[in-house]
Order: sequence, then C-alpha cells, then structure tokens
Amino acid sequence: MVLGIVMMTAMVPTIIGLNEASKGTRDQENNRKNTARKQRCHLVAMCEVNKGTQTQREQVHNARVYVGRDGNLYITKQPSSAMSLFNGGFYKHPNFPPDNTSGFVTITGEQTPTLRWVFLDVNTHQMRWGGRPDSEGHTCGPFDWTKDEQCITLDGWEGWLAVRLPVDDMRYQAETDLQISGGREIWRLYFDQNDDGADLPPGSQGVEIRLKRVTAES
Repeated sequence: MVLGIVMMTAMVPTIIGLNEASKGTRDQENNRKNTARKQRCHLVAMCEVNKGTQTQREQVHNARVYVGRDGNLYITKQPSSAMSLFNGGFYKHPNFPPDNTSGFVTITGEQTPTLRWVFLDVNTHQMRWGGRPDSEGHTCGPFDWTKDEQCITLDGWEGWLAVRLPVDDMRYQAETDLQISGGREIWRLYFDQNDDGADLPPGSQGVEIRLKRVTAES
C-alpha cells in the first residue's frame, strides 16, 4: 500500500505536466486558427468533374469571385471595370454571440473602398453585399470554414451555386446596362439554402461549386 502511494505521488507531477502541455498545445492551435480567420482572402470557385457540362466547368472552375458595383457577387475569369476582386473574410457580426467570427465581409469598389457585409438574399437566394440596412431581414451567417480550413460554408454546409440567368431576365439585362456582361462569361454566386435548386427561373444554368479561400495579397 505504501509503495502504491509513493508511485502515485511520483506520477502526479507527470500528469500535471501532461495536462499543462496539452493546454498549451490547444492554446497555440486556437491562436493559430484565430489569426488565420482574421486574414483577408480571395475566393476561388471549384467545380467537380461530374458537375455541369464541360463548357460550364471551363468557365467556372478556378474562376474568382468579384464584387459588382450593383451589390451582387459574381464569378468569372473575365472581370469588367464594374467589378472588384473579392477581398475580405470572417468578421464579428452583431447577430451572433460575442467574440464570434460568424459574419463575412469584403472590401468593395466604392470610392473610397469600404468594408461591407456579405449576405444571402432570402428572396432570390443570391449572394449580395451591402451596409447593415441592406442586410437586415436576410441571412448574414453563420459563415465558417470546412474542417480542412480550405473552403467556405454558410449555415453549416456548402450549398454554393454558380448561376447564369436567362437572357430575358431583367437582372441579366441589368448586367448589360452595367457593362458587367458584354459578352463575357459571367456567373452569379448563389446559395441553395433549402437544397431544392434555389428556385432558379426557367432557362437558368446552375452548377454546384465549392468556394476556396486564397490568402489575399498584402
């Protein structure tokens, strides 16, 4: 019995040391994640080989996300002067608990460039950007990343779609008016919130994608 007590006494410092080391490792990992989440990023669309047609994949895969001056988010390899490269990331949002990073923001092409909220329009299922009044009543998160920290999620999953509207849609005509389209291969960023195809208008093209984070240049 005495020997057992002696052995247990000798083990206590080791156990305490292991616990402190584990806590130190966890703290380092949490600090690393917090730092990584605060880094600005660009977004790149990725399309799997079994999604869409070959032509659609060629237009969408590895295309970057851009901020249109009309308040919408676009995916293209042929940006126009009416677009600015998405440049933002996770940010604290008042709709979520304190110290959260569940919101998402981007720097816009406004004069002067301004940090604006990214949100899902609950009526059209299109991703948009704007000030706090613009985002009210819409889905502002929670945004997060996948387990490998490579891609973006919204409301816990990756329901992203690259969408091209039919030419007779008024929103398509607005692209032309803003010189966003003009013969370019331009797709809009949507989110299939209810996993039902996002209620796209007849004649639309929709391709499932992932949104990869790429660290923004300084």
